[in-house]
Amino acid sequence: MAVVKASTSKATRPWYSHPVYARYWQHYHQAMAWMQSHHNAYRKAAESCFSLPYSSHFRGSGQHPHSSSRIQASTREDQALSKEEEMETESDAEVACDLSNMEITEELRQYFAETKGHREELRRRQQLDAERLDSYVNADHDLYCNTRGSVRRRQAEMKRLYWDSTAKIQAMEATVQLSFDKHCDPKQPNYWPVIHLTF
Repeated sequence: MAVVKASTSKATRPWYSHPVYARYWQHYHQAMAWMQSHHNAYRKAAESCFSLPYSSHFRGSGQHPHSSSRIQASTREDQALSKEEEMETESDAEVACDLSNMEITEELRQYFAETKGHREELRRRQQLDAERLDSYVNADHDLYCNTRGSVRRRQAEMKRLYWDSTAKIQAMEATVQLSFDKHCDPKQPNYWPVIHLTF
């Protein structure tokens, strides 16, 4: 019978009220309190920017834009707002004290270590990207210059491919290159850029 009661009490209790989640709910309530104080501060800042203090403006000039009942109501509202502000400043001071006495848990240390690792990884990636950009060669520049070794290798490859017709093929290539230099190179055409697809 006792086993049945224990199982029903566990079944009726929602999963989020389990003690394992107590730290989560503590952080949640602190975040919600901060958000509420932030909204209140934002609201007060917006009110102070967009509302004109009619009572202080018209007191000096002797004019009364509203009836006395409205002025009294506005002064009551001002007093209520000032009391709320005092209470919030006291609660803000308490929150600041709570933050100064905050425990540094193992989870927090682990979080800071992971964050530091992520920053170092980001720095390494940025350095690699900078090196890649430095080594990038524009399409209108040759990556390799023609040296004697490369010319000899080219001639050996031509002989291997074309045998006896090597001289004719090289003459045709030279003619095409000269006509290209004659007709296209004086106009300095822009070459199509070679863009990496992986950024």
